Order: sequence, then structure tokens, then C-alpha cells
Amino acid sequence: MENLQREKNYGLELLRILAAVLVLQLHILGNGGIYPNTGASIATAKFATNYAVSWTLETAAYGAVDLFALISGFVGLYSGFKVKRWMRLWVLCVFWGVVFFLIFDHGVAFIQWFNNLLLNMGLNVGPTVERVIPTAKDYRDVIFTVGTKQFWYFNMYTLLFILIPLLNAGLQKLDKKQLALLSFMLFLAASVHKTAFNRDLFVMSNGYSAIWLIILYVVGATVKKYCDDGFRPNKWLCVLGYLVCTGISAGFKFWFEWLFSKHPDVTKLKDYSNALIGYTSPSIVIGSVLLLFVFMQLTVRTKVGRKITMTFSSASFGIYIIQVTSPFWNHYLFLRFYRYAYLPTGEMLLSFYATLLILYLFLAALEIARIYLFRYSRLDRLTDFLGDGITKLVRRTFARREKGESAAVAAQPEVPDRTSKE
Repeated sequence: MENLQREKNYGLELLRILAAVLVLQLHILGNGGIYPNTGASIATAKFATNYAVSWTLETAAYGAVDLFALISGFVGLYSGFKVKRWMRLWVLCVFWGVVFFLIFDHGVAFIQWFNNLLLNMGLNVGPTVERVIPTAKDYRDVIFTVGTKQFWYFNMYTLLFILIPLLNAGLQKLDKKQLALLSFMLFLAASVHKTAFNRDLFVMSNGYSAIWLIILYVVGATVKKYCDDGFRPNKWLCVLGYLVCTGISAGFKFWFEWLFSKHPDVTKLKDYSNALIGYTSPSIVIGSVLLLFVFMQLTVRTKVGRKITMTFSSASFGIYIIQVTSPFWNHYLFLRFYRYAYLPTGEMLLSFYATLLILYLFLAALEIARIYLFRYSRLDRLTDFLGDGITKLVRRTFARREKGESAAVAAQPEVPDRTSKE
């Protein structure tokens, strides 16, 4: 049993790495300007093949954010509530938010050097990187992350984190069949209903919602229950299912765009073309769950492989945070790779994957360097100390309250039973 647990954990670490890569894929294709510059639809796109390929890659990566939340539910079901986990993420957000404002203000040559590296490798990226002068409000928004528009996922995760003890208390008492029914009902209400009727009745906000992360946490916990009972679906069938889900989502989009080209007066066809492409899309969610089923069964056997896996897995969330820091998102990623859209399809794919690999390794190197910096400077110990202190304070407060309530109950006089016969 211990070996199975170890193998399953390493599989989840691999899944974290994949999620980080897929998030970067989303951002390069979208914010980087590739698919927006291939055309407006499959029927009218000047570069129709590039349009279809780039949107299919975009669709295949859309479950990345869902994967992070599913993993949280899978590993968090039986884990203790520790504030230091949240504090580590908060410090990570603040660190990279401040550092990249400083880099783009005083050290933009460093980012220009990286951009020149891509240019020298023959990648047709935007040539210049402009300096960004942050304001006091920019630094304030980074430091006081919660409640601002910085790092939406972390903000939504904060509410989920606060509710984890309550969620786990209820989820642990349910058996796997009850959890499966609960997950299915949530899936119908939050995903299928929204997609079918194009109405956000339960305020999912296209997945940019704490409620949506909570639902995915429940689904991840359900998968954990089944895994603990020995459920192991065929990995290759799950991979095939993920590919089918991707094909359904992309094919639905292309079909509705083609219908709209034939019936331009029916505007709802265009509005509904992206119904299956989004964090809350049924096909995207099912595909993400299937990937979780695959990776929970994988393992890494060699010590070197395990060390490499853990190194890159620990950097996964930091890689995501760096991408969405305001200066990097708005002044480096934005339309940086739009010229790829005009290349022949083979060259576009080669340029895209080369950029994906190099940019991933660059961001991973930065985050791994931060991890070692915090470790050897003992900043992570300070964060853990503060987090553990808050956790102990909360527990003691509730323990005293429960003790006081118990003493009050014990001090009450016994009330005789008036219904008994003398």
C-alpha cells in the first residue's frame, strides 16, 4: 500500500508539471497573439489551417487550470489545515509581483537579453521590450493581493482554502457512491446547465470563480476516494477519452462557425461557437478528470527521475504566477508571438513548441532559483513559523471556547424527569 501511495504521488507531481506547461501553452497561443491573428473563424480565416491547428492546441490546454483545482481536492481530502501553506503561496505572489516590477523598471535589459536569445535562435518574436514604470498603486495591489485584480486564481483559491476544513469534514464522512452522486449533481448544475442554456445561473463566471474551484475540489476528492478503493481505469482509454473530448470541443466550435458563415443572420450561432471551450465546459472538465485518472497511476522509478520530477513540480505554481504578473503579462507576453500565425503550418508548430520549451525552462529556472534562495536564506522557515503560529492561535481559541462551553453545561443543575411515576 505504501508503494502504491508513493507511485500515485509521483504521478500527481508529473500532472502538476503538465498543468504548468498547458497553462503556458494557453498564454502563448492566446495572449501571445497566435490564434487571434489567424482569423476570425474557420470559414473566413485567411490562414484556415493555422486557425484550426492553433485553436485545437488551445482547446487541448484549456483544462490546465481545472487540473490544479482537481489536484488540490485529491491531495487535500485527508491533509491537515495549515495556514503556512497559504502563506507560502501569498509570499510567492508578492515576491514575483515586486521583482518583475523592479526588473521591468530598472533591469529591463535582462528581459531583452532573453528576447534576443529567442531572436538569435531564429524565432520571429517581437523585437523590443519596453520599460515599465510602476506606480505606488501597482506595488500596493501586489502586496495586498487578496481583494485586488492581481492573481485571480490565488484570490479564488483563498476562499477555497478557508473552507477546506469544513469541506473535508463533510467529504470524509461520505462514501464513494455518495460523493460520486454529489459530484455528478454539481457537474450538471455548474457545467452542463450553464453550457446547454448559456446562462450563468450559479455565477460560475466562466470558471474564474471560487465556487467553481470548490466544485472541482469536491470532484478531486471523489476521485481520491475511488483511488483508495483500488479503482484503476485503463490509462490508454482515459488518454483516448481526453483526445475525444478535445476533438468534440474544437469540432463544435468549427462546426458552429461554418454554420454561421452559411446563415450570417443567425447571430446566436456565432455566440454559441465557443460554448464547449472554457474552464466550465463539460467536455473540458471530463477531459481533465480523465487526465487525473491517468496520472494518479503513473510512477517514477529512478532516484534521479524522482528528484527532477519534484524539482520541476515544486516550481509549477510559481511558473504560472510569473506569467500573470502585470509587467510580464502586459508588456512581454502580449502579442509577442503574433507573427507565428503567418508562417506555414509546419513552421508555426515548430516555432510554437520551441518557444513553449524555452520559455518554460526559463520560467522554471527563475522559480527554482527563488525556492533555493528562500531555503538557504531561511525565509521559508520564517513564513512557516508565522503560518504555524496563526494555526496554533486559531486552534487554541476554539479549544478554549469548547472547554468553556463544556464547563458551562456541566455546571447546570440536573433537571428532574417530571414524566416519571413516583
